[in-house]
Amino acid sequence: MDILNLFGVDWRLMLAQLVNFVIVVVILWWFALKPLTATMKKRSDEINQGLVDAEAAAKKLKEVELEVKAKLQEGRVEADQILDNAKKQADLSRQENISKTKEEVSNLIKKAKEQIQNEKDAMVSEAKGELAQVVVVALEKILTSTEAKNLDKKYISKVLKDLK
Repeated sequence: MDILNLFGVDWRLMLAQLVNFVIVVVILWWFALKPLTATMKKRSDEINQGLVDAEAAAKKLKEVELEVKAKLQEGRVEADQILDNAKKQADLSRQENISKTKEEVSNLIKKAKEQIQNEKDAMVSEAKGELAQVVVVALEKILTSTEAKNLDKKYISKVLKDLK
């Protein structure tokens, strides 16, 4: 201890300073370092949890993107099927319309031919009637005798019936 006195160091003062230093370290540890390390650990845990959540969100995003792509592909396939069905339906409808139109045209032609034939028959019948009347008038003028008139009328009636 003489060496300490030689340098002017008081061991009691040194011991008091050591006790004061330990008390300050304990107080700093208890009130500053411990809450600071707890806060840093909590913050570190939050950051790690945020990273885990970010990875999970990235995986979920990829899964959703794959689902969306699958749904879009499914929608495209369905749209293509709908378009194909619509085209087939349009072709069938067009063929049906063409068939109906051909049938209507055929019916119109048939009706027109029937009408022409009826008009022809009517004209022939009318011409026969007029011709018969001309023949009757001509025969009446030729045969003016009364006895021959009755006989001629019977003959004319018979001829007219045969003509009709």
